Amino acid sequence: VNDNGTIFASNFGKFDTVIQKYSGTKVFKIKRNGAISVKASGFEAPMGGVQDSKGNFYFNNENNNDAISGVLVKVAPDGTSSEVGEIAGWPSGLAIDDNDIIYVANFFASTMHKVSPDGTISLLATDDRLFGCVGIDIDKDGNIITANFFNADILKVTPQGEVSVITRIPDTTPNFAIGYMTILDDHIYATGINENVIYKVSFDGTSEIFAGTGENSTTDGLLNEATFSQPNGIAADEKRKILYISQFGEPGLRMINL
Repeated sequence: VNDNGTIFASNFGKFDTVIQKYSGTKVFKIKRNGAISVKASGFEAPMGGVQDSKGNFYFNNENNNDAISGVLVKVAPDGTSSEVGEIAGWPSGLAIDDNDIIYVANFFASTMHKVSPDGTISLLATDDRLFGCVGIDIDKDGNIITANFFNADILKVTPQGEVSVITRIPDTTPNFAIGYMTILDDHIYATGINENVIYKVSFDGTSEIFAGTGENSTTDGLLNEATFSQPNGIAADEKRKILYISQFGEPGLRMINL
């Protein structure tokens, strides 16, 4: 979500049993009134997304379940796209700081990379606990916070590359635990993709179910009454205090007004 409240969503897609690949090819741009347009197309299973201060949009492309490498792509404001560089493993979630430095989580490697504004890609951290991380954001102190899809660990990586565990969210499904995460008002919000709930985590390590009953369906309502269908993506509009959630189960973009 950019400063204007515009939402960007990478369409990783569903697994196509015919072509044996994930089917997504587009990145969508969604206005606050719900109007959808295509930001970029012609790609292979795009994941993640951030926009820098100059209006360039970045996402990961071409990993598509081969766990060998992916490509970080930049889309300029005029719509032209270019490859920033290749990252070994399965680069997944992206976060960007106030200096336009991009941080890259890795779903299938024990690494986290950073990308400078000039496009230089370097290794920030190597730690076995980073294997399986997808969701990623930056806290007020400049630490990179990331969530592990496999075991629901919430980890902190300092700007110097030191890794520690904040907490492990309990009672999640092993190997299908946390989709993405975001930070809003000094709390971490993470999608319980198989539990059909949204978690709220404090930086002291306490966690709770913030929204959803656990039922796999799509029903609007109060936090403890609404239902989600495999919530996956999540992003925060910090100015307007809104959480946006995409669903892997029943297609749809949901919103929570805090």
